Amino acid sequence: MSKPLILMACSGTKLGQPAPAQDLYQGVMWQSLRANAPDGQLPHIVVLSAMHGFIPGSKVVEPYDKFMTPVRARELEFDLEQFIESVEWPEDATRILLAGGGHYRYLMRRMVGELIRAGKLAGDLEISEVTGGIGLQRSQVGRFVRDPSSLPIVHAGYHPNGTPLLREAWGLRVGNRVRTKGLMASGKTGARFARVEELFMGPSGPTASVEFEDDRPPLANGKVREPHPSRGAWVGVGMLARAPEGQEVAPLHSVDPARIWKRIPGLELLANFDGEANDEMGLLIPDEAVEYEAESPRMH
Repeated sequence: MSKPLILMACSGTKLGQPAPAQDLYQGVMWQSLRANAPDGQLPHIVVLSAMHGFIPGSKVVEPYDKFMTPVRARELEFDLEQFIESVEWPEDATRILLAGGGHYRYLMRRMVGELIRAGKLAGDLEISEVTGGIGLQRSQVGRFVRDPSSLPIVHAGYHPNGTPLLREAWGLRVGNRVRTKGLMASGKTGARFARVEELFMGPSGPTASVEFEDDRPPLANGKVREPHPSRGAWVGVGMLARAPEGQEVAPLHSVDPARIWKRIPGLELLANFDGEANDEMGLLIPDEAVEYEAESPRMH
């Protein structure tokens, strides 16, 4: 079983001599870590320092007097990519705790998003965050060290910009099969089926990232289409409804040629044609290159 990971804020103003970075988190927080670690086995610890950025918890640092101000947080935000390779991240960790104040946690979310994008952390994360003052944070860190499952899972990951990804919200859950309702932005009408991949608060409100099912009609000659690569899209949650797993919808604009066409001379030639095109009428369109190279009429 993999060990959990704690991203911990570091205050370098507490000690007067070099010490491991994890010792410098408000002093009493490190005491909570040690007091609650079963058999002295600590989780993976990566420290966020206002001076050094993200560093291993065991790294020895000199005392410093630098605080995590909004300006300093903004400076570190532009340098997050350098910490992807400079820190040994536990790629097998699936349970994470973000421990620190507001500016620290914002940078931690951004960092986790970058790490997921880079493949340095698993995509099926279970993430908790501390809340409240230092006393409450200390209690939450102790509980997490004793039993990571004792804290609620508030997020299931982050986008690289720090936007939290939710496991369940607005009546939907990641993995649900859904159908669209109303007129889509593309102008298509009728229900489309999809699978929820992500849930988050987007620029326009509650949003789901979905992978649409392949609902293209069959080729006119009756051949089965090649599997279509999955297509993802961001859809407002208000445009989605839960759908039973077994329910299906007929492809948009689908027709059954055998029901509406009478066999006519020449139709078999089309049915037996071995070629395929992305557009059902593509095979009947003259070659544009041939038309382009044809001699232009000249004035006499």
